[in-house]
Amino acid sequence: MAGASAQTRTIYSVTVPAEIEYDTNPRMSVGDSPSTTWLRVTPSLTAGYVYGNHEYSLEAALAAEKSSNSDVAEDRLDPRFRGAWKYADALNTAQLAAVLERRAFRDLDVREIVPTGVDGSRTLFGLSGSWTRELSERTSFRADLRQDWERYSDVITPDFRSTAGSLRFTRRQDESRSWYAGVNGYLYRPEEVGGTAGGTRSTAAGGLIGITQAFSEALRIDANAGLMHFTEPTKDDDWQGSFRADYTGERWLAGLEVSRAPSVNTTLGRLVVNEALLLRLRYDLGALTRLEVDAGYSSEKAAQSKRSRVGIAVVRQWSPTWHVSLKGSTDQLEEGPGGTARSNRLSLQLVYSNPDF
Repeated sequence: MAGASAQTRTIYSVTVPAEIEYDTNPRMSVGDSPSTTWLRVTPSLTAGYVYGNHEYSLEAALAAEKSSNSDVAEDRLDPRFRGAWKYADALNTAQLAAVLERRAFRDLDVREIVPTGVDGSRTLFGLSGSWTRELSERTSFRADLRQDWERYSDVITPDFRSTAGSLRFTRRQDESRSWYAGVNGYLYRPEEVGGTAGGTRSTAAGGLIGITQAFSEALRIDANAGLMHFTEPTKDDDWQGSFRADYTGERWLAGLEVSRAPSVNTTLGRLVVNEALLLRLRYDLGALTRLEVDAGYSSEKAAQSKRSRVGIAVVRQWSPTWHVSLKGSTDQLEEGPGGTARSNRLSLQLVYSNPDF
């Protein structure tokens, strides 16, 4: 870290993971499928600059993958860039961010349902912004807006644009409890595939009320629920909600999130209700060794789609800048009556990380 004045500082950090991974079903095909072994290097650089009330950050990464079976999964070069600006004073906090990334279907979030049996890519360009205003000592207002453009490499998944926005008022009851109420909306606009429409314009809007509660310094929850109305392509009433709990102990870190919200289904080409559960655990086995568990599950009844992922890793810190991890994971994807695709992965990863480059 270097600083030109008391109000100015520049931060650089570098991370370079090198990994070998065995994947039993890289295409997530139903039934028997050839396996492959990946050699992967993902160097990344993060730069930050702070000047007074302004913060600027830039992240750049490139995932280079070499496949042992190019007939099943091709070699890849997947970039990721993210730039952000943040301003904060006594009453206002404003943020803007832009992201560009390309990822393989097999590595997408568990809440993103994609076609099975395809060695494809999703390219995302997103713009997002938020503004928070302190209206009084205990009341605040927040507005969020996000615009995404998504492109798919296969010929059956429609490209699309999606917009999501929300407004929220929060009232702090005391130091440990807050209440909030808000409205949110979603808009999905498909693009053509092969000269024909790749989906149907879809919109949804709703409202919710919620509470955040800190039971102690270690345990905190956030829960909300409300109604959701779909206006296109057909009118339908449903409900939305989420529950999140975070726990920080002497040797434990744990997080649980359960949600029910509108989401884009890339196969149907419209908004559907997605139910998801995410779990993460970290337990320190000793001063230098830890156990990490990540699990996720999502379901979309309208598309008869389900996806789950469970991963367990043992991480050993060799030095302040080097650590090694051994990880095993399993994925499962079910899409309608077509069957269930399964994949098991085992990887060994060596990571160089310098947070003050």
